[in-house]
Amino acid sequence: MDLPESGANPISGENLTDLETSWTTIRNAHCPGPVGQAAMRELIGRYHDAVERYLRLKLRDRNLADEVFQEFWTKLLTHKLAGADNNKGRFRDYLRTVLHRLIIDHFRAKKIQPLPPGDLLDPASPDADYDRVWREAVIKRVWTRLDTYEVNTPKNRYATVLHLRVGNPKASIDELAQQLGEQNRTTVTPEAFRKTLQRARAKFLELLIMELRETIHPAEPEDIEAEIFDLGLGNLYRRYSSELDN
Repeated sequence: MDLPESGANPISGENLTDLETSWTTIRNAHCPGPVGQAAMRELIGRYHDAVERYLRLKLRDRNLADEVFQEFWTKLLTHKLAGADNNKGRFRDYLRTVLHRLIIDHFRAKKIQPLPPGDLLDPASPDADYDRVWREAVIKRVWTRLDTYEVNTPKNRYATVLHLRVGNPKASIDELAQQLGEQNRTTVTPEAFRKTLQRARAKFLELLIMELRETIHPAEPEDIEAEIFDLGLGNLYRRYSSELDN
């Protein structure tokens, strides 16, 4: 079977002005009424776990991390975070800066020394904990998109096949095809499994690009491509980006 029609290549710059991004979501969260409430729920759903995990990794003190965590959401809920400028590029850079400033302010207010390792005031300073947590959060959301795609697409098995491959990295294609056949009570040939797996990976890449477009503004193709490589997914992009045009 062929990949479903996906319209324009998702890494292109088409229709970007109509795209709901994390930048617009955080601005909408400051609006009164249902619009603000819906945007706030979206932000909490997308970033709650990632922010909590990052602070605990960075501070190495659960109680202290929870204090900063509560302060972050309190300031967001009361509209006291610095405004999001839609010309500032990657939303993850904005979020990291906000969290770093909260950590510094919290430590200074409590007169805690020393500060956590790294230059929290320098946006260019590496932060391996943050990069790792962000990558995990992005990939988790892409998996959710793929699971949802399968549920909403009759007879589609992209998520099932890709989960099988990732969960059994040492298994042969023959073994995976047999396992899928047993799950679905049907016969799946190795060749059919291999083709579905290839299309599933291409769909995963397509959904990854869609996810990243929501965190970068303006979402230029070269910026999205750079972000994919920053996330350590360059091999996936090199291998399957051509599938997006088919």
